[in-house]
Amino acid sequence: MRNLFAGLKRWYLRRFRGIVAPPAHAKGQGTTWQQHPELARLVICACGTEITFTEADYKILSQSHVEGCDGIAMQQTKQPCACPVDEARCVVICPNCRRGHWKQAKP
Repeated sequence: MRNLFAGLKRWYLRRFRGIVAPPAHAKGQGTTWQQHPELARLVICACGTEITFTEADYKILSQSHVEGCDGIAMQQTKQPCACPVDEARCVVICPNCRRGHWKQAKP
């Protein structure tokens, strides 16, 4: 019965609060992640710390590389390639409680 209620709590937190804890078999190792709305710029962590999503927090998850692109950087300029981005997120880890915060970014 205890496992049933623990499962319902995990489902509720994920579905309505956007919080995903590390799996039980990890025994406390791992990061708890909280999802925020796409338009959020300033969020308040559970510990009370104000966190702002900036351009430095932008992480590209998948990208459609065009023909001739090496995928890492342009060889001559050492700048990131300008290929279209399929999926990107803004990711920040709270410096006080180490909880991860993320939001979907517009590519």
